[in-house]
Amino acid sequence: MGEEPSNSTRYRQREPSGPTVPTIGSYAANNRGVRDDQCAMRSMLTCVLLCGCHGAPPSPPVDRLTGCGPDLELVRIATGRDGPAFWIGRFEVTNAQFAAFVAATGYDGGGHPSSKPTEPFLGHFQDGRPPAGADLHPVCNLNLHHARAFCRWLSERTGRRVRLPTDAEWELAATGGTDRVYPWGDEWDPMRCNWGSPADGFAQSAPVGSFPAGTTVDGVHDMAGNIWEWTEAGNLRGGPWCMNEATVRCAWIANEDDDRADDKFGLRVVVEG
Repeated sequence: MGEEPSNSTRYRQREPSGPTVPTIGSYAANNRGVRDDQCAMRSMLTCVLLCGCHGAPPSPPVDRLTGCGPDLELVRIATGRDGPAFWIGRFEVTNAQFAAFVAATGYDGGGHPSSKPTEPFLGHFQDGRPPAGADLHPVCNLNLHHARAFCRWLSERTGRRVRLPTDAEWELAATGGTDRVYPWGDEWDPMRCNWGSPADGFAQSAPVGSFPAGTTVDGVHDMAGNIWEWTEAGNLRGGPWCMNEATVRCAWIANEDDDRADDKFGLRVVVEG
């Protein structure tokens, strides 16, 4: 069920290397050059669940980026002996959060237009605003350069270093440092994420945080399904709302044109320190 991977995008899955995922240092060394060879009510109910109702995931250490539109919640990810801890977005960046960037700067993506005219920068926006009722959906129609521009703006506004995650950071956050297949564990459960099935309740993207049962061990949401997320290396991780269960595995990696602003391409931020 769900859309099969397209022929225009190159996909691969990281091969397990033992009981844990590669460390951040070893991941970078072993994958150098990879690019070259290659729904408002439901959101309200989700917020209630995240506030500590019976059965909800434990509350993670949370920080916030403020003063740049709607706050971005961050979750701390420990890296062990390989490097300092980092903060990753608890949710994917939303339409409302990206719209604040556009309103503040007038950014129109013109310096890096989409490589496909049928997939323009923020093609789903209307007069610089998200569609009605979609503020909490993940922003999409972004290429790698648009995602990086948003991170640079956040860095300037907050005084903190904001960027896209590396592939190693993304996977560490998704797996909790284990070889688990999905963010919640090894068993596939079609009701824990927004993927290519109408059974999950969404025809396209879902408001961020709509699947609290699919969070990671650290309380990060939507790292399986909903939208593809750009990484700093120009890969896409997490899988989208319209494809099969293979593409939402933690180890699945899509290699795509950096300039393509597909309606399933968005982002999640990392903050250093």
